[in-house]
Amino acid sequence: MIQTDRLTLRKFNLNDKELVVALLKDADFMSYSPTGAMNQEQAEIKFTQLLSAFKNHGVGKFVVIEKASGDVIGYCGIASFEYKNQSVVELGYRLKLAARGKGYAVEASMAVLDFAKQRQFSSVLALTELDNAASQHILFKLGFKAREQGEYQGVPVQFFEKQLGTEDE
Repeated sequence: MIQTDRLTLRKFNLNDKELVVALLKDADFMSYSPTGAMNQEQAEIKFTQLLSAFKNHGVGKFVVIEKASGDVIGYCGIASFEYKNQSVVELGYRLKLAARGKGYAVEASMAVLDFAKQRQFSSVLALTELDNAASQHILFKLGFKAREQGEYQGVPVQFFEKQLGTEDE
């Protein structure tokens, strides 16, 4: 479990299924996702992947809980990612519409980047759709540097990278 000033980040558990599946089926929550809002079956498969990620890959996404309300507001974490024929980790975050614009993505991501650094990762990748200015703003705020543009699951994206353990963090 990870604590920040306003958030608790913890691993997914079976009690999260109903809420998380509902979020994965929500178009606002899933904006800027190659899949868009998922159907019930897709959402249940994704939840199973989120639930088992740490066990299967050693890294994964955390449930993000707003301390003041106790509400689950989304998820944030790192996942294994294949980039230029190398296995790297990729930062990902997704928040409820009502939780956006409050600095939660930056706060949760900073905690996750510290988690990645503690686990000896030297760099973290991130990617956004080309027109996702809000997410790009978050990544720049976190110290990521823009890299090349490419494609992910058929969608044009901008790649970003952050070196961990250097003076520019």
